[in-house]
This record gives sequence, structure tokens and C-alpha cells, in this order.
Amino acid sequence: MSVSSVYLWGKHGVADVETAASGFSGSFLIQNTPDDGSYWNSIHVVDVGNVDKGMCVYKLTTTILISISPSESAEKSNNTTRITGSLVRRNVRECKISSQDSSSSQHIVNVGKFIEDVETEMRKEMDSLYIQKTQNIVDMIRKDSTKPTQGQEHTRVLNEAVLAMAMNRKAKLSEKD
Repeated sequence: MSVSSVYLWGKHGVADVETAASGFSGSFLIQNTPDDGSYWNSIHVVDVGNVDKGMCVYKLTTTILISISPSESAEKSNNTTRITGSLVRRNVRECKISSQDSSSSQHIVNVGKFIEDVETEMRKEMDSLYIQKTQNIVDMIRKDSTKPTQGQEHTRVLNEAVLAMAMNRKAKLSEKD
């Protein structure tokens, strides 16, 4: 299920967003909640600058909140991991505004494309960097520890060496007595 809300307000004491040439701000809130208890929420705060010489600067701050839950069958076992996190990015984009139409509708199209581009980029970044890396770490931690590994073999050799040194020292001390 997805739910979204959009709030827009004028800048510099101007209450009318329709006077888009003087700039405005807004927030775009999107909540995605599948049935499995996971969620992907995004918060986009945009600042639309003044239109100057047919150009407008858009400043966007995006926050992604994510939580990934195991499936119900995995939750019944004791080996479950819930992954949660957030990611924040700030971006600036300058777009052309046609001189015939500097209404807010053109700004909304530009902001919508900007938000879509940034969220897609962040989704790819989270999937390829954060989620995959976390999965690799969890897989390494959960490897079957009963199988001998190089680390276990190294520890065994060190333990034997320390024990041999202790026995050797104990033997030398008993010879002195």
C-alpha cells in the first residue's frame, strides 16, 4: 500500500503559491508499506527559487527511511535479522522555464522529475551498496561455525603453542625446586 501527501507554501510572506515566479517551497511525503511489515518512506523537501532569465534553481533534500523484515516463516525461527536505516541526500538542479508559462504547473513537472530521478538513484545506491553489503556481512557471520576454518585452525595452533610454553615453564620451575 502506498500513501502520499504534498504540501506547498509561498516564500517571503507570499501566501499564494500561484505566484510561482517569486518562488515557493514544498514537501512531498511518500509511504510505501507492503503486507510483510517492511516499509520504504521518502520525504522530499524542495525549495523553488525565483525565475530569473528563463531559469529556475530547485534545491531538494531527500530522506529515505527503510525497514526490511524477514518473511513470516523466517520470523518463526530464531535466526532473523531486521534491517533498518536512513539515507539523506541534498541536490540542486537548474531548469529552464519557458517565458510564456512560468506558472506553478511547469514547476511541479520539474520537481516531479527531480524527485523521481533522485529517489531512483538513492534506491540503486541503497540496494547495491548498503543492502548487498549488509547481506554479505550477515552471511559471513552466520556461516556454520562447526566447519574448521583458517581462523579456527590458527587459534588451535596458538593455543597448543601457549600450552606447550606453559608446560615447559612449569617443568623448569619444578626442576629448580
